[in-house]
Amino acid sequence: MKRVITIILAMAMALSICSVAYAENVEGNKPSVTYPATTPDPDNFKITASASNRVFQENAGSVNMTIDIKNESEYDVILAAIQPSGGCIISATGNDTIPKNSTKAVNITAALASSGNAAGTLTLIFNVPYGDSSDPSYGLVTASCGDFSIVRSPSATEAPQKEDSEFRVRTSSVDSNGVCVLTPSGDYGDQLDVRLPLTCTNGFVYDLKVTPVLSNDIEKFPFDIDLVDYTLSYPGSIGRGQVVEFLYHLRLSKKATVGVKQVDFTVTYRNDDGDLKSGTVSLFVNVRKGLAPSSDKDTTASVPKLIIEGYKLSSDKIYAGETFDLEFTIKNTSDSTNLQNVQIHIKDAGETATIVPASGGSNTLYVSKIGKGQSSSQKVSLQTAPDAAAKAYTLNVDFSYESASTNAAHTANETIAVPILQKIRLKCDDPVVYDDVSYLDSSTSMSVRMYNMGRSSIYNCIIEVEGEGLQLEESYFGGTLSAGSTLAADISVIPSVAGDIQGTVVISYEDVYGEPGEERLPFTLHVEDPNAGMETMEGMDGTGAEGMEGGMTDPGADDSSKGFPWWGWLIGAGALGGGGFFGFRKLKKRRARSLEDDV
Repeated sequence: MKRVITIILAMAMALSICSVAYAENVEGNKPSVTYPATTPDPDNFKITASASNRVFQENAGSVNMTIDIKNESEYDVILAAIQPSGGCIISATGNDTIPKNSTKAVNITAALASSGNAAGTLTLIFNVPYGDSSDPSYGLVTASCGDFSIVRSPSATEAPQKEDSEFRVRTSSVDSNGVCVLTPSGDYGDQLDVRLPLTCTNGFVYDLKVTPVLSNDIEKFPFDIDLVDYTLSYPGSIGRGQVVEFLYHLRLSKKATVGVKQVDFTVTYRNDDGDLKSGTVSLFVNVRKGLAPSSDKDTTASVPKLIIEGYKLSSDKIYAGETFDLEFTIKNTSDSTNLQNVQIHIKDAGETATIVPASGGSNTLYVSKIGKGQSSSQKVSLQTAPDAAAKAYTLNVDFSYESASTNAAHTANETIAVPILQKIRLKCDDPVVYDDVSYLDSSTSMSVRMYNMGRSSIYNCIIEVEGEGLQLEESYFGGTLSAGSTLAADISVIPSVAGDIQGTVVISYEDVYGEPGEERLPFTLHVEDPNAGMETMEGMDGTGAEGMEGGMTDPGADDSSKGFPWWGWLIGAGALGGGGFFGFRKLKKRRARSLEDDV
């Protein structure tokens, strides 16, 4: 049972906040209740509801009822929902607070079915507030009332007429409380609450829907069109004489002209037979302050123009995430009219704002007066988004102002381009030399790894080397290094000077605007000459025999071998073996580097 009551209460609360039926809650009308700290026990409550066998009269499909509710508990209770069962009542509403240990007469409004006099029973559902008054909790208790009767009007028991030649819905001059609904009024650019009260003139209507007739003609629809669909609905039925209200939040266009405008709305509903009917209702909107009507030749013959005469940015390079100042000069181009109440609004033209007012600043400026032909200099501080892409962005500068002589309102628009850069953040590892020893006029393998840590691409990456006697075996062009990516460049350096050579890897690149940048990475090569000492060995050829005391010779040696002694062959074989060893070692390192790159 508690679960059923909870579901019923949730449905009642959902209907009460439906956006299509307008209701205004006034702070002063809220019931005063107490909030006991203890959790209420529904079994300890004694709440009774009685109509004392009263007879209630139906009026246009509804009936007003008075029910006495007696609360004999120690808690204040609030009537939250009413659930009818049996009989002709299809829905009922009421809202009141019954203090603890008291009896109170509560007014209830019930909607009736199309026929029948059986009264039925009402189950009243109460909220019991407790706990913290700023954030209270609620319990639920119920009471039933069935000792009443309902008398139907003679016309209400007759079969519904099927004539639909008359459209059954029209605008009402008063709301559901009988209070007169005023014409919405405002100045161009103002946000208006447009109230549209509708009433049923005959029988019942169901599934009522309202849609404003949109138009590009500012005289027919003087509001900004911000939504795709403006349709509002009333889900229940509406009987004869009943008033329901629809509420629209609309902003008067800055191009709206002065005067009273008729705004049309398309209304659809279903009748008793389920047939869909459609018609048009209208209301009027008063634009108190706006542009001069286009038909007014005296005011449109010469419209004073307000333009941006020039502007400058506080820095030649504006990087994403930085704050900058925009200074600009506006000029009244008219030579006959002074301008007053000049309002300047600056905003990013993009869907997602990349340029916004700086912290503590504003993007709206005000100038009380600009004389004919005169200028006014203004300054505003703006900030760019840290993740802004490197490109030029457009700022819209909207002007609204008045002619001092006629008070006619005017608008104008200018644009300003702001180029934004992303800072280049290129990180490079130290160059890796794969050979411990380099040889003169032979290639030495090296590797350089780069990381683009910024949010913008780096273009035209070129790698070169500098150093005494150093040159690349072939030039290296890395092209574009996109944001968040890495590049591993393998290069071969050929030294032409022996010894410990100090070199530099030079990485040059450009940003999106072609501005050059450079990274310099030092390295050291140990270069040896593989032919060093060969001249000394050649000088030893043929001198050994003559240098030996006593002219000692090998009596068994052939004369043909005297040109190159035996120890010369031995040294040559050793040199050849050493060259093979270093060649094998270099080949092994290149093989290891190849395997590492594959991984």
